[in-house]
Amino acid sequence: MDQELIEEQKLVCEEFGSAYRPVKETDVVAIALHTLNKEPIVGLRKLPDENSVSWFIYGGELGDGEEFFEIITVKALAEVFPDALPYLALDTGYRFMIDSDDYEDVWKEGDEA
Repeated sequence: MDQELIEEQKLVCEEFGSAYRPVKETDVVAIALHTLNKEPIVGLRKLPDENSVSWFIYGGELGDGEEFFEIITVKALAEVFPDALPYLALDTGYRFMIDSDDYEDVWKEGDEA
């Protein structure tokens, strides 16, 4: 990760009251590549699963089934959907929602009220 991206991630964490949880290029995320043409794009960070996946990223509505998501590295994510990178250092329980019109919302699960 380049220093500029790390600084951007730290700023996002600070802005939304999250602890900074650094990620490496070799970390993995689950992404629904076939939905990235839909909006909004949503990301959710959970506790890591058995594949060490903690981020789930998809467009539009969340689908069912194990085939909905593909597991890719953060480095691969930088190539297919770099817009998600600034949010990846958010802590467990955080979500982000973005779209092509520069809409941005970030919140922690349970803090919506």
